[in-house]
Amino acid sequence: MLLCNSKYTTIVLVLLFSHPDFRRAYLANAVSQLGNAFQFVALMWFAVAAAGPLGVVAVRLVDGLPALLFGLHGGVAADSWDRKRTMIAADLVRGIVLVPVAAAGIAGSLPLWALVVAAFVVTTAASYFTPAFGAFLPSIVGRASIQRASSLVGATNGGLQTTGWAVAAALLGLVSVGTFFAINAASFFVSALLLWRIEARPRATVIHDERRPRLGGGLAGLRRRTGLPVAVAMLGAGMTIMSGVWTVGIAELAHSTLDLGAAGLALLLAATALGTISAAAFLTRRAVRRKVLASCLAWTIALPGYVLLGLASSLPLVLLGTFFVGAASSAAILLVSTATQESLPDDLLGRGMGVVFLGHVGTKPLGLIAIGPLYAVVDPAVIFVAGGLVVFAAALVSASIVHGATVRANLARATA
Repeated sequence: MLLCNSKYTTIVLVLLFSHPDFRRAYLANAVSQLGNAFQFVALMWFAVAAAGPLGVVAVRLVDGLPALLFGLHGGVAADSWDRKRTMIAADLVRGIVLVPVAAAGIAGSLPLWALVVAAFVVTTAASYFTPAFGAFLPSIVGRASIQRASSLVGATNGGLQTTGWAVAAALLGLVSVGTFFAINAASFFVSALLLWRIEARPRATVIHDERRPRLGGGLAGLRRRTGLPVAVAMLGAGMTIMSGVWTVGIAELAHSTLDLGAAGLALLLAATALGTISAAAFLTRRAVRRKVLASCLAWTIALPGYVLLGLASSLPLVLLGTFFVGAASSAAILLVSTATQESLPDDLLGRGMGVVFLGHVGTKPLGLIAIGPLYAVVDPAVIFVAGGLVVFAAALVSASIVHGATVRANLARATA
């Protein structure tokens, strides 16, 4: 059975890559992810070295706030505007904004406020790109192949993040910050060119049967699949805890607790990315039938990860811990995303993906504000373990709610 499944998966992947438009969309996403990885390491290390945990909170807050403000509208835009053009415009905006920032950084005259403004604009554009990409992908690969296609994109993103982080850490002391921004700007221009070469899809046009797509349409669309709103809420809770506990804590572990330096931070990030790659690779090769329930249960994997990070007694344990956290979050977001892509009609899909994007990225500022400052007064070990216990309990509760709702829905259909 496993051999047959492996052969089937291989055939599906070959068919995916045989499609020119999927190759272009896949490469566009991959190129921009590599550029983001270079920029991420530079910003994270600069923040923790300059101001400790609170510096990381400040940088990540500015980076995540636009998703909270514009994530839902990005979904509305994906259902209102031409999705292909929306993605291209978002890439061009990000690239253009980073050009003067890169020039100032290379010249050695980059002010902090420029970094803040650039980060805000780049993430704002991503709030429109991501829902459009998520809604556009099924029109290329078909809904039947969306789990494997999305998981393949996720695994590739994780691999490129690892590569980008490692190379960026090696170059951090050799080149200026502006170089990293220049690389990221170039990646967005290449991505826009690749997307421009994709053939227009029949549905990648404005909607004519609705005067103005309503903001709440995404939430209504999620209710079409039993338990999906609960899974999205669990995604938001898990990412809130992860942003406050892991994002701040991992930088502090590398900088202060383990005294590993920038290379150590890149190593911890690479271990996290390896977890995301492993989960995505598994989902690329293995179809999951009960995606909504599985997405909730995926968060239980984070508990041993947070406990190991809390112990922080040796580097191998910390690497294993952050691996588990990466695997849990990756599996959850991929399963929720593909469940949404499979279930919602095309005229609601953009808004549905906007809600998922809000749960995935838009909730991060909440965790940074509520949890991040605790690192200044509370032992990091306590925060890690407490975060693990909270997310584990929330995962079990959400899975129980989804299971109960599924049983009731099945009984209702059987007696109808």
